[in-house]
Formats: sequence, C-alpha cells, structure tokens
Amino acid sequence: MKILVHDLNEQDFSQLGIIKDDYKVINANAASAPCVGCFNCWFVTPGMCKINDYIQKSGLGNSEETVLISENCYGGYSGQVKKILDRNVPASTPFFTYRSWKIRHVKRYRINRKQLTVILYGNFLETETKAAELLVEANRSNMGFNKVTLHMINNINEIGQVLNEHNYY
Repeated sequence: MKILVHDLNEQDFSQLGIIKDDYKVINANAASAPCVGCFNCWFVTPGMCKINDYIQKSGLGNSEETVLISENCYGGYSGQVKKILDRNVPASTPFFTYRSWKIRHVKRYRINRKQLTVILYGNFLETETKAAELLVEANRSNMGFNKVTLHMINNINEIGQVLNEHNYY
C-alpha cells in the first residue's frame, strides 16, 4: 500500500495531478483529533487508536511506501502533518530493540517498508536544513523504512516536478 500525507490546500493538491487510485491520500488539514497519549493502542486495543476518525483506519503504519508533503516549520513538519504522524503510534509496540545503533520501538507489523519520501516546502535556514536531515533519518529508522529521500524545495509549484521525476505518479 502507498500512502501520501499532505498539508496542501485542495487547489494546490489538485494541481499536482496525483491519481488517487495510486495512493491512499491523507489530507492533514481535514478535521482529526490529535493523539491524546492514552496508550490504549498498545494495551487495550493493540494496533488500533481509540479515536474513531479517518486516521484510525488510514493504514499509515502498514504502508510499503509513504510520501509526506509538508510546509517547513523550523526544519520539521507542519503541525497538521505532525499530528498525523503522532497518531501512527499503534504501528509500534511498547517494547524496545536496537535499530540503526539506537533504541527503537519494536514494529508491530512485519512488512517490508521500502521507501519514505519527504518533501518539505518553504524557506530554509542552514540550521533548518540540518534539522530536517536528522529528523527524516530518525523517522526512517523509527518507522522501519529501508530508504528515505528528502527534498527541500522553496516553491510549492515544484512539488509536482519532484513527484514526477521520481515516478511517484
């Protein structure tokens, strides 16, 4: 399964020309609740968030490929995209293991997570560029992806070009 998470407005997203049959699209701007930190997804209903909204059934933790499109916020994701990622906690367990020479949660699902692609758009300071590189590598390791690609672009109109060059649609 391929998942695309974005914080674009509907007009900008539609201009990308993404065929929604190729990806499960999660609009981070849509109404959804943030993670409340209850850990029911680990102990009460393992693998499933107790908050019943569209993110609960998104399959974000089961995707082989994930594309994150987010406005740059200090070298990280926008609040909307971060909220979606925070709701990905059910994809891990409360147990720990070593991956990439760091302590990480044991993955709940034994699937081959091939590619994480992150496209950050907006202006970047030098420190934000380094922060973004460290963040997406940590996300790759935490989420269990084999490979990560980071694209930092200044103009939102370049997103379609990046996706097209890398055969994301």
